[in-house]
Amino acid sequence: MSGGAQAELIAGLAAVGLFRGLPPASLARLAEGARVLAPADGTQLFAQGDAADAAYAVLRCDGRVRVGAPDAGSKRLLVEMFKEGDVFGEIGVLDGTTRSADATVEGRVRLARIRAEDFLHVLETAPALGANLSRLLSSRLRRTFILLQDAAFESLEVRLARQLLYLAERGAQRTPEGLRLAGRFRQGDLADLLGATTRSIITILNNWRGSGLVTYDTDKAYLTLADEARLRRLVQPNG
Repeated sequence: MSGGAQAELIAGLAAVGLFRGLPPASLARLAEGARVLAPADGTQLFAQGDAADAAYAVLRCDGRVRVGAPDAGSKRLLVEMFKEGDVFGEIGVLDGTTRSADATVEGRVRLARIRAEDFLHVLETAPALGANLSRLLSSRLRRTFILLQDAAFESLEVRLARQLLYLAERGAQRTPEGLRLAGRFRQGDLADLLGATTRSIITILNNWRGSGLVTYDTDKAYLTLADEARLRRLVQPNG
């Protein structure tokens, strides 16, 4: 890698949330053995059960990376969708086991593939990474608890409303029609995020469209929260 490319990669890593506040030497160590990737749409970066030999940082993104797992019947559970500034694949690096899910590129993305040994070295030598990582994992654990709680006690309608509000927090654009989620969301994507059937998601969205809660462009797969306040009341009726 040329000096200019190395400097560009270090600058890109410095903008990633998990690596903010790291000293230049730590960023240089992460970049030293990293590979910059621009995989094609649909590329599988790793599969469930693969060796966890690297973590990935999303440097630029006109798309996303889908992380999830299939069951024996080819149904998918979509765990998370990662965008610019995110890191994924760190769990297997931390515990030294295999990948717990598949990761697949959707759209155009530019990634840094960071070797496990470099990630762990910086974790041991740069307190800022440990602090950032603790906050990140705590946030994900809280979200996992909420998802489990909702799956046990809430209706699919409430679970979908909470998921849409979460996606809006992750990235959305204010439009005259309301808050449009960043990226495209097929109804099947929403079903995979909730472990539901596509038909059930279509039914709920159609009802919401009829009552003015959301709009959905089926051709472009753009979903807009037309009445965010009502969606929040659906999730927190006593709030």
